[in-house]
Amino acid sequence: MHSEFSLRRFISTLGHLRWVLVPALAVAMVGCGHKQKGETTSVATPPAVKVTKPQIRNIVRTVGQPSFVEAYERTSIYPKLTGFIEKWYVDIGDTVTKGQVLSDLFVPEVDEDYRTKGATVELDKQKIELAEKTVKVAHANVKAADARLVAARAILEQYQAQVDRWESEVKRLKREVQTGVVDRQVHEESENQRRSSIAARDKARADILTAEADLESKQATEKEDEVAVDVAKAALEVAISDWKRMEAWVGYLKLYAPYDGVIVARNANTGDFVLPAAGDPTTDHRAPYLSPDGQSAPVYVVQRTDVVRIFVDIPEQDANFVHTGSKASVMIRAFRDQSIPATVTRTSWALNVKSRTLRAEIDLHNTQMPEVYNDRNGHEVVKNKPGADVQILPGMYAYGKVIIERPRVHALPVSALTHSGEKTYYWSYENGHAVRTEVQTGVSDGEWIEVTNHEIAQADKGAEPWAPINGTEQVIVGDISTLTHGAAVTLDTGVAAPKLQGPKVASDRPLHPKIEQN
Repeated sequence: MHSEFSLRRFISTLGHLRWVLVPALAVAMVGCGHKQKGETTSVATPPAVKVTKPQIRNIVRTVGQPSFVEAYERTSIYPKLTGFIEKWYVDIGDTVTKGQVLSDLFVPEVDEDYRTKGATVELDKQKIELAEKTVKVAHANVKAADARLVAARAILEQYQAQVDRWESEVKRLKREVQTGVVDRQVHEESENQRRSSIAARDKARADILTAEADLESKQATEKEDEVAVDVAKAALEVAISDWKRMEAWVGYLKLYAPYDGVIVARNANTGDFVLPAAGDPTTDHRAPYLSPDGQSAPVYVVQRTDVVRIFVDIPEQDANFVHTGSKASVMIRAFRDQSIPATVTRTSWALNVKSRTLRAEIDLHNTQMPEVYNDRNGHEVVKNKPGADVQILPGMYAYGKVIIERPRVHALPVSALTHSGEKTYYWSYENGHAVRTEVQTGVSDGEWIEVTNHEIAQADKGAEPWAPINGTEQVIVGDISTLTHGAAVTLDTGVAAPKLQGPKVASDRPLHPKIEQN
């Protein structure tokens, strides 16, 4: 024990002497006039690195988030008219069909106005019948006036013939009176006959003028009566339109189900006074589905539950890879507690400007509902197993996942990339040097990341600065934190570059792994 302690003390003493003797020896060498050589040999050697190449892989990324179940449609039923609830027919939990009456409203003034409008329509119809009969009478009067005019013209021709006869007779008798063949008295009697015929002819002419005026009057009356028929028909059309308008208002006295669904809220009570766009102001303020004023509620709330929707908000970097038909899954703890395979039924196409996310909707068939269903875009919705005795209820918590698949793409290990600001780089091995190269990336599964294009180091002016990844690039992997751009490196050929585990391309394997339940 004592000898071992003495040995340690001797070694420690030698260590202290080294710090004293070495500087003294250096001073002695300089004092003796020895010259040191100006050239020294560097003992630093380039670091050895391992390289790999982009591999063809299937990149599968899952985007999931907590969500909730919502009915495919939900409609709040408000009255169109201000009135009282006369009778209600359904309660919460009742299944209704499209067009089924939910409740009746009592608005007596609307009923009375509707009956008045109907009576007005019947009255206008009778006015049309009367006007049409008046037109027939006017048409007959026109025909009679025309006949009288024809008769007056015939009488005028008769009297004109008599005038012509007696004028000729008077002229003949006048010559004979001058020769003494006929007595003057006979001539005078013929002159009187001529004057009488002229007077009758003039009267016939006056009768013709009277008949023509009467005909024109009858014709005007006929046209007026025809216009009266058109006016009566137009009035009937207005009355019918007004009657139909009131008929529509009467239709608002009944509240109907807009589609097949389930009543999830009822605020209808016999005698309740209800208001348009507000509903029932006597509703408890703690009732669900209050109206916008927060002081009343809709009379009924109907939900369509044959199909339910689950929402997943996709981050901006993944939005371009999610589309209608993308694979998905839904976990609803309160319903079977297992993943339900599904597909994305629709997307919002545009990102939310506040959250920078893309809304994706997943439609699921509810149990105990029709087995065949296509959404509005014609895409088939995944069906649940038949025979289940529990339905997916709107409002349940859910966890939705959307699976992004990128088959047969060039990929690199995530650890091979570095980032600076918004740019991504990898270190490439080129002619014995490490070169930092900017790269464009796609989807990542956490271990591997899709690489699409790399920067061209010396691109011609105006040429495309990017070139597609082709799998021949030599990318440095391992400890890349000590590399500098353009520094000399050597290849470590002793051990191959490490490979991360992950699904490789295989023609007989699906593009996505089995979906976990949580």
